Amino acid sequence: MKNNSVQRAVRIGASVLLILSLLITVSCGTRNVVITANQFTRTEAQIPNPMKGFACFYEKPDQDASMEYIGVKFSEIYTYENGQGGLETEDLDRKLSEVADRGNSTILRVYILNPGSVSAEETGLFLPEELYSELKASGNIYSNTVATGLLEYPDFNCEKLISCMTEFIQLFGKKYDGHAAIATVQMGLYGSWGEWNMSECRNGKCLMTNDNLRKIIEAYVSAFTKTKLMARNPSLGYANEFPIGYHDDNFMFNTSDFHTKSPEWKALLRKQNYTYGTLQQFYDFINGNGGKYEPLWDIWKTQMFGGELSMQMSMEPFGPLWSGTEREALAYCINQFHMSWLMGVGTGGIPDANSDEYQEFRKVAASFGYDIFIDSVSGKNRTSKLTTTFSNSGIAPFYYDWALEYRIVDNEGKLVFTYQDEQFRLSRLLPDETAESVFFIPENLTAGEYTVQLRFVNPAESISKKNLPLRLSNDHEIRDGIYELAKITVE
Repeated sequence: MKNNSVQRAVRIGASVLLILSLLITVSCGTRNVVITANQFTRTEAQIPNPMKGFACFYEKPDQDASMEYIGVKFSEIYTYENGQGGLETEDLDRKLSEVADRGNSTILRVYILNPGSVSAEETGLFLPEELYSELKASGNIYSNTVATGLLEYPDFNCEKLISCMTEFIQLFGKKYDGHAAIATVQMGLYGSWGEWNMSECRNGKCLMTNDNLRKIIEAYVSAFTKTKLMARNPSLGYANEFPIGYHDDNFMFNTSDFHTKSPEWKALLRKQNYTYGTLQQFYDFINGNGGKYEPLWDIWKTQMFGGELSMQMSMEPFGPLWSGTEREALAYCINQFHMSWLMGVGTGGIPDANSDEYQEFRKVAASFGYDIFIDSVSGKNRTSKLTTTFSNSGIAPFYYDWALEYRIVDNEGKLVFTYQDEQFRLSRLLPDETAESVFFIPENLTAGEYTVQLRFVNPAESISKKNLPLRLSNDHEIRDGIYELAKITVE
């Protein structure tokens, strides 16, 4: 019995020593992390911000715009010699670089026909010379006289022309799909200004059939899988069946059903010469075009909406649009279609910075698209875990998944660590929803005091150092687009 008691005591003592030894080892290898998260406060929506607000023309850049429209003549980018097609992109590449250097992104459209450029020198038709000659010889070029001269337009159902257009789209997509300076490619080519209408056509043969236009749409969808596409009219070419967004280039004039709700707005509209048919043409398109297809009211959740302010809006009595019934109608149209951006034109466009309407203009610009902010940041010392919650109080998402990057800097401001949350999808943060991102303080961080920062990486950094950062509606912004989340101490 005595020997058994001694042996038991020895075994217990050895176990205690082993446990103490393990505890000492764990204690020596464990660090202490203290996270002090910032409390975030909302601010007003930031303007300008990437891919939202008012856009401008490339030829007339504006400091308040984050997007610029570039229209490209088909003959300037598509080459055709000895029956072979190709691309000539030097001029477009230069323009894209200039837009990027201004911190902006591009709305890009290629067009074949421009009735507005008819003169003694030009017929408004922009085809490569050899292709034009072939179509002319085969009787596939038509013409009619307009006020400024002779307008020429092709038979858009001509197999040769369709073949060249689809070939161009394939080459175009191979070159520019995913281009960091392009926000959206509008599927132009067909119709006046590439807007899918042939109101100037005097020969029914030039009107592209839905089946032929579908070939153009399918070519675009196949060629552009990264860059967002936009179409003018979902009722043409079966466009409603494809994952594409839409642009209303007659915005407010025949966009919405607001005239059925506001007698004042209806009265203002009827004082103008509404030559485009109904007062709610774009509304009808999105609403299924009289039951011809399912309505597209939810497509904004994944696809971009934009447009161009109608020229009629720059005429009296509409004035500058920033007050009264006009302002109410503008807000209604923007919200009804979850618009991300709008081209401004004439006196109804971007006001002068010194004008009385300028502050109201900025409010309207901020009302477009997304309005993303950090709702809260919390830290857990035991697990070295930092959780950031984002919200979107806008009317649309941000349509691209820009990388969410965490940065750790030391007391001297030196960047010592970066990490990108590959699970976070910015494009899925819809209005009135929240999304979380989790970041763990790296284990190999040496003792000291640090700051954790956050930003969204603009892909255009690969093109220009002057790119516009995605700015959140928050305080704690260290510099453009970089936000301080927390202080950490590693002991």
